[in-house]
Amino acid sequence: MIKIKISYNTDEELAGVIRLLSPVMKSWRVSRNKEGRYKKAYAELRRDTEKTE
Repeated sequence: MIKIKISYNTDEELAGVIRLLSPVMKSWRVSRNKEGRYKKAYAELRRDTEKTE
């Protein structure tokens, strides 16, 4: 499993990233932390060797 942090300004930007990563994405969540310039989300990606559910 691979974990990544996504920084974004608008919900539309996040939706675009989620759409692009969806073929390899296992799960994602939005951070509740409101500090900083950008909003943050976290995603878990499957490796090529992991089976899809």
